[in-house]
Amino acid sequence: MITSFLVLEIAMFATFLWAKKLKLGKLDWLAAVGLTILNGIFVYWWMPVPILSQLVMPVALETTLISIWTLLIGSATVVIEKVTTKKNNRSTLNISLWPFIIPLIAISISVVAGVSKSLTVRPMYHSVQATKQKEAPLTKDDQPIALSAQAAQNMMKKAFSQVPDSSMYELGDLSAQYIKGKPYYVAPVEFNGFVSWFMNRELPGYFVVSATDINDTAHFVKEKMAYSETSWFSHSIARKIYMANPRYQQVGEPILEVGNNGQTYWVQTLLSVRWAGQVMFDNIHVAITNANTGKTQVYKTKNLPKWVDVGVSPEAATLMNRTYGNPYAFNFRHKNQIKPTENGSESGVTPMFNVNGSLAYFDDFTTVRSNADSDKGYSLIDTRTGQLRFYTGKNVGIMDSEGAMKVAKQLHPQNKWHGSNPVIMNIDGTPTWVVSMMDNNERFREYAYIKGADQNVIGEGANASDALASYRNALAGSAQSAAASDQKVKIKKINGKIGRVNTNATLNNKQVVVFKLVDDDTLYTLDPSQKQDALLLQVNDQVELKVKAISGASVANVVSLTNKSLK
Repeated sequence: MITSFLVLEIAMFATFLWAKKLKLGKLDWLAAVGLTILNGIFVYWWMPVPILSQLVMPVALETTLISIWTLLIGSATVVIEKVTTKKNNRSTLNISLWPFIIPLIAISISVVAGVSKSLTVRPMYHSVQATKQKEAPLTKDDQPIALSAQAAQNMMKKAFSQVPDSSMYELGDLSAQYIKGKPYYVAPVEFNGFVSWFMNRELPGYFVVSATDINDTAHFVKEKMAYSETSWFSHSIARKIYMANPRYQQVGEPILEVGNNGQTYWVQTLLSVRWAGQVMFDNIHVAITNANTGKTQVYKTKNLPKWVDVGVSPEAATLMNRTYGNPYAFNFRHKNQIKPTENGSESGVTPMFNVNGSLAYFDDFTTVRSNADSDKGYSLIDTRTGQLRFYTGKNVGIMDSEGAMKVAKQLHPQNKWHGSNPVIMNIDGTPTWVVSMMDNNERFREYAYIKGADQNVIGEGANASDALASYRNALAGSAQSAAASDQKVKIKKINGKIGRVNTNATLNNKQVVVFKLVDDDTLYTLDPSQKQDALLLQVNDQVELKVKAISGASVANVVSLTNKSLK
């Protein structure tokens, strides 16, 4: 902050002294004092990072005003001299155009910085900590979010009467995180203006609601917080974080996280910025501020405390995806360029709660400048490290999230339900879109599982288990239909151990047995009327199969079954 203020002050006095030839009058000193006050207000309220790209335009504006000021004062002096001496003197005493060179130079630097920022995108691209993989990591055991951010927000607003003097406050931004090992949405209660802050000075607490339990209700947690986004002056969280590390750019809104001891903290993503304004992702820092005491510490992502779930903000993740998808400044053929769809629930990305207790931001990519609903892969960004993993392989060629949302919208047109939180899951080796269906009031209604390569294969259910069973039946039906018409179906002999089995599945209102083998992603289906002892299948049974298999299909039909474990 001091550095930014000094830059503006030096530019101001240098212009004044040059324009006035080292002779400042009373009016000049008054103008200098006024500009000094404006400089202080600008730096205090806007807090520019002390780099060239953020200071050059304020310098250009300030020096232009000074140059115009001195020109007007000089012109006034000439007029006064003419009137008092009654001479037709065309002297340009005290009028100089040379000081205008300074703002012209500053504007030129700003233009060069803008051009440089547009052209030098490769350093930004290479700063993304990215790896590319073919196999999708998401399985049916990963938990998609049942509630959309809008649904959670609506629940919290309806419960807002729990807040003391609720008319003085408003609901803040939501964030996904773990609390005692369980996934939640958390949103702070914020001041609704200066008067609210001046009269209260402390926030009363925050709201929490389960991100996966559709039967949970939002409840208010009392916790005094003296520092926040909407606090003023020295209690502004943005100013507190800036003072702790002014060299880094704050990207996204600060996230309220609840520590293991119940204490609340503000977590803010900090990124380094090059001289022309390019944001870099290879040196991510995270500021953590105690919401009650204001104590602030800045960490590198590798040194984050274990209780911190979201060191990288959703806004930073979205910016990272955009950068990764467009590595070239100008590429008229759009070769190797892709763009994130940004259909997620938080600033374009969707938080994923993983089975290992970690969080990741999901977003899928599609082609640049194309109306085709074709998926080019998807990314998962670790919320603690900023590591981006881009997955392709089987996912290329399936519909993107935009296409999945359109399919979901057509499932219940009479109810006017719509899709939310689209994520790709690897269901039995098949890339599948899992969409949370919401009504007009943003209440969760059901899951819809949509096969990525075939929008006609859909499973629905009020919970993930029911939707998964319905989807597997739909997969089995699609495979059987294909087997009846495909001349390239082959009979295979397979030996293995039963990993999972459902002896009470239904397909076209007919009972079927569905099972998987250990270390085998294929889903096997069998009509028990042809082999009744299939109803006795159990996990770990050793079986010998003859199956009809279609190349590339994830579902196969069992022609014959021998249960070697059945005695």
